[in-house]
Amino acid sequence: MKSIRWLIILLPCLILCPGARSPGLMAGEIDAIRAKGEIVVSLIQEFPPFAMMVDGQLSGLDVDLAKLLAEYLGVKVRFIQPETYGQQIPKLLSGESDIIIAAMTRTVERGLLVSFTDPYFEVSQAAMVRRGTVPPMSDSFFDLLKVKGLKLGVQAGTTHEKFSRELFPDSAIHLFPTTAAAVDALLKGEVNAMAADSPFVKIWHATNPEHYLRIGPLLAPVTKEYYAFAIRPGDPVFLGWLNLFIDQVKIDGTLDLLNQEYFEEMAWAGKKAPTKSRPTRAEMLKNEFIARKQAMIEARRKALTGVAPDYD
Repeated sequence: MKSIRWLIILLPCLILCPGARSPGLMAGEIDAIRAKGEIVVSLIQEFPPFAMMVDGQLSGLDVDLAKLLAEYLGVKVRFIQPETYGQQIPKLLSGESDIIIAAMTRTVERGLLVSFTDPYFEVSQAAMVRRGTVPPMSDSFFDLLKVKGLKLGVQAGTTHEKFSRELFPDSAIHLFPTTAAAVDALLKGEVNAMAADSPFVKIWHATNPEHYLRIGPLLAPVTKEYYAFAIRPGDPVFLGWLNLFIDQVKIDGTLDLLNQEYFEEMAWAGKKAPTKSRPTRAEMLKNEFIARKQAMIEARRKALTGVAPDYD
């Protein structure tokens, strides 16, 4: 009788107290990922420098972050790249991916469907335009408001589409499955402007000098938005650990190094870092730190792929 009485007393605690459960009953995303030995990461389609093909291999800032994430978890990484951006969240929710690391902007609408981590990258809405469409000194997305007969290419299902629809009539907006397809339409003259995040516009302009006479960037900041990772809702442990991971790569210089590599040096695009004057002592110490981090990242890449990337 006493045993039954104690069972009645303890049962609510076993049900309601997380610490009283067995590890198997508490298994969350981290345990599930470790059990299967891989994490499935959903990337964006060709979107330099966050995800792109370099010498036949997936490369980019988001790719490197995903590989480092997998290393910390002690699992392999497998990438998927949905054909359209609108498929990112449905594929996550259906279990086809474990996490979205795809230059995804945090929005309140998306936040109703997924759990977002802390930000890891700040961006603004930007655009590219065929020269002659706007006055020569134009530098802002808002300068497109003055264009009569605007044909604006945007990637469907993105914040670019949402932002553009708030400013322009539906007749001015032309949807494309990828940002690359919108750029192609701009080059062909099918649209006279295209919207994208500021990092993409900056990189495209820097790596395509042959189009300078035809295409100009509109990069003045007009919004403040943030990229973050996205996971299925309901797992605060996984979310908290991912926020810790983001804090770590910010604090230890990894994110600074990746920004330097992908946005400044751009060896992946066949660019060479510009020659600078003699560095100060502080810069030399920083360069030594960066060199150590670079060696660490290259060792990780080699361990994961079997070969070191050759951008030269």
